Amino acid sequence: MSETIQAHQSRRAHRVFAGVALAIMLGALEITLLMPAISRLGQIFESPALAPLLVSSYLFAMTLTMPVYGRLSDRFGRTPCLAAALGLFTLGSLASALTDSLPLLLATRLLTGLGGGGLIALSFAVIADVIPPRQVGRYQGLISTLFAVSSVAGPLLGAFLVARFDWRWLFLFKLPLGLLAMAVSYWTLKGLGHKGARSTPDNTGIVLLLLTGVAWGLSTNTAELLPALAPFQPLLMAVAALLSLLLLVQQWHHPHPVLPLRLLGERLLAMAVLLLALSEAVRLGLLVYLPLALEQQGLSPDDTSRILLWFILSVTTGTFISGKRIAHAGYCRPFPWLGGLFLGLGCTLLWALVTQGLNGGWLYGGLISAGLGIGFLIVACSIAVQNALPSSQLGSGLALMNFCRSLGGTLGVIWLGWQYQQQLFDWSAPVYLSLTGYGLICLLLGFVMPDRELGNQAKNPSE
Repeated sequence: MSETIQAHQSRRAHRVFAGVALAIMLGALEITLLMPAISRLGQIFESPALAPLLVSSYLFAMTLTMPVYGRLSDRFGRTPCLAAALGLFTLGSLASALTDSLPLLLATRLLTGLGGGGLIALSFAVIADVIPPRQVGRYQGLISTLFAVSSVAGPLLGAFLVARFDWRWLFLFKLPLGLLAMAVSYWTLKGLGHKGARSTPDNTGIVLLLLTGVAWGLSTNTAELLPALAPFQPLLMAVAALLSLLLLVQQWHHPHPVLPLRLLGERLLAMAVLLLALSEAVRLGLLVYLPLALEQQGLSPDDTSRILLWFILSVTTGTFISGKRIAHAGYCRPFPWLGGLFLGLGCTLLWALVTQGLNGGWLYGGLISAGLGIGFLIVACSIAVQNALPSSQLGSGLALMNFCRSLGGTLGVIWLGWQYQQQLFDWSAPVYLSLTGYGLICLLLGFVMPDRELGNQAKNPSE
């Protein structure tokens, strides 16, 4: 009997991954696709100063809509919301290919991001619905491999398309993939996952969240987006801060908020989310500032890419190892503190190497240690959050986790960017010291993070 149940669960897991794999790939690919094409697009539209916003506008909309999709999927079901996200993503890609000015292209990138936020958040929610927390670690390596391959393929594909074809093909090639993802997800996910439940809508919270995001986006990019309002930038930032305060108060008192902040009152959830946010800040920081440091030492972009590949492969290896062990043991420990230890040691070693020159075997040792630590933390903390969340708030809770992780990574990189701008000629020591600080905080939190036995039952399997 147990073998029959196990076989049934295995078939459901395979269906789920078949249904969300292409959606995850599109979401991860889109994050890095335009990075090598920014300079070329800036030349085409004769606006190099605005061109970087083509990437940040997508990331902004994607991050902002993650909690919205989580809350809506708890009310209306995962599959309809995932279909809507794929539809918006595909429509945004089509609109991008049809534009003929940079302002319009920025607007269509926001539309694409409105769909992109659902691709990641809802895919993870469907996985958490159908696969028990103890078993999800077995598949985490596949998810991380998909992310890693898509993240590496994004810049390569973007550079290839912009060099050999018209720039519109950066967006046109995604149309058949988006339609295919819609068809596959509809067919494979039929009957699986949360179907929705009646609850008090939080329309005010959604509006406040969007207004707050727009306010911060405009106030931090006033000179580029609204030059006439540049003298009033402090006032715009004050308005954004006030909206943020109103949002926090409203969310705390609403019975079914779009951002279920009261879940973070539980120590395990709060520490797991904070660890994910800090580890994401280290991951993005190394991906951005390690190539800069290596190129300052005279290494070519090809050499830099090969060195970064060790880091990316180490993250993937860490997810494989920790996922298998957690599924076997039924507990997340020792990977929270082990991940913090590896990450702290790796960042400390890289910081120590900055003054001596980032080269030799110690460089690879630091990158591999940091990558393994991040891989351990991603799996252990994600599974811990999934296991601790109530089934009725699984979508919004996981969306909150991904939102905080993305926001933490963004804020962490903003701090590193400020340090970089303050000391353009000797920036590496303070930047890597901050990365070391992130790693050591992860080490401390990993040691004190509580643990809980993982459940063997799916939260919302349906069917």
